[in-house]
Amino acid sequence: MPNFTKRVARRAAGDLAAGETVLRAVVGQPPGSLTRGINEPRGNLVSGLREGRRSKRERAGGSAGLAAAVPPQNVYLTLTDRRLLVHTMTVLGSPKGLAAAFALDRVARVTLESRRNRGNLLVAFTDGTSVDFLVVPSQHPEEFLAVWERLGA
Repeated sequence: MPNFTKRVARRAAGDLAAGETVLRAVVGQPPGSLTRGINEPRGNLVSGLREGRRSKRERAGGSAGLAAAVPPQNVYLTLTDRRLLVHTMTVLGSPKGLAAAFALDRVARVTLESRRNRGNLLVAFTDGTSVDFLVVPSQHPEEFLAVWERLGA
């Protein structure tokens, strides 16, 4: 698995404030994405696509508050010493553009629910809204969570 933290730090340096440091980054997929449909025991390509489209529509129409700033697509979630950054991705997996930036005091909590072949990373905001992502174990999402806890946010 490539080192996403270095990739984001290198490619998205223009999005960082002066003196801001990238601490950890993971790639998050919205629930209902194609990968989830394929990896589920009863899932297949067609049901994965159908579920992904439904989830994208529901998320686009149902988001409010701070969570509405997070696009319903694959993104880089990056923790810096000051903010949580959300970058969109190119087709080849590079950080594309800054979609949202949240001061750490606007993020109420980050939790990780791990399963055998994937995890769910939930980001809850202080306004009561939240957004969750599928993350694969090979990118070590528990390290992302450990950095969040170390920041004491």
